[in-house]
Amino acid sequence: MKRLAIVGSTGSIGKQTLEVIKKMRDHKVVALSCGHNFSLFKDQLLDYKPEYAAAIRDTGELKRDFPEITFFSGVEGIKEMLEAANPDVVVNSASGAVGLRYSLKALEVSKRLCLANKESLVCGGKLLVKRAAEKGVEIIPVDSEHSGIFQLMHGEEERPEKIFITASGGALRDYPLVKIENALLEEVLKHPTWSMGNRITIDSATMVNKGLEVIEAHYLFDYEEKNILTYICRNSFIHGGVIYKDGVIKMHLGKPDMKIPIAYALSYPARKYQADYMDITEMSLSLEKVDYKRYPALELAREIVGIPSKQIAYNAADEIAVKYFERGAINFGGIFKLIKRVVELIPEGEPRDFDEIIEIDRYSRELAKKEVAKLW
Repeated sequence: MKRLAIVGSTGSIGKQTLEVIKKMRDHKVVALSCGHNFSLFKDQLLDYKPEYAAAIRDTGELKRDFPEITFFSGVEGIKEMLEAANPDVVVNSASGAVGLRYSLKALEVSKRLCLANKESLVCGGKLLVKRAAEKGVEIIPVDSEHSGIFQLMHGEEERPEKIFITASGGALRDYPLVKIENALLEEVLKHPTWSMGNRITIDSATMVNKGLEVIEAHYLFDYEEKNILTYICRNSFIHGGVIYKDGVIKMHLGKPDMKIPIAYALSYPARKYQADYMDITEMSLSLEKVDYKRYPALELAREIVGIPSKQIAYNAADEIAVKYFERGAINFGGIFKLIKRVVELIPEGEPRDFDEIIEIDRYSRELAKKEVAKLW
């Protein structure tokens, strides 16, 4: 039994990871952490009985309810939990740039990092990949698109010339272009194929999420931006693909179910997870070009691939913009405008360590808030 720690166990990926573990039965949950959802967290602690647990907020009430578990609290507490748990595998599904802190810690204490925190690579890609190589720790992607490419490249002697990832196009893919700037929140949250949290669903509509994934792919697979292609797959059956110099194209297909890439990240190189599969004759397989007039945020992301300071600013500004959009303080079109403005204001640079990454992230967020006040 492999010892497993999950950072962000009450989020979508964390919950699905626990469902996968119940089916596979070859990992022992030794550590769980959450942000603020103590109600669900208590249920998880009862079900999985980890040795260690941590939360961003004070864990006093949990200590009283679960005296047999060793608790930690605060941002540093999650790192301390990972240190104490000594896991074989860490699933990092935390949200935000702080997730990089936990990814770096996972490289110190475990043998495999199953990575579902986009910011770890978007904000600290070069640092994280270099540290993993130094420590001899595997980074296995959990995102369905990156998992697909990872699986396609596994065992191949020849490196593909190009790779591609797909997007559903989000809730507004057929929305009239002249009206898209003022799309309502309830319209934006109606994702056509995936069931996800608010931010990722909104990011799917702007295609910021795909911009972040292009940046991630740059660091995960060491490809230049021009060799990372993006297409729209309306039913999300095609997750990604690779293109070889002899013209051969290999694609990764499957139903949109995050439990499948989660399970593969845990069991790699074996396939131990059992899931129903679709009749291939029932699959409609087609790809469409991306219209950058509809998705300017993806085009902007492509322009800043490999420029760490602007990547950090892009992600930070998006988080702020999405929150303001959810509150009704800015319109849908304002999300891109705010991201673009902050990216323009942040100078090109390469942070030397985690502290500098966090400082650029903090400054970008402050800039975003000031720009909102100016623009609206």
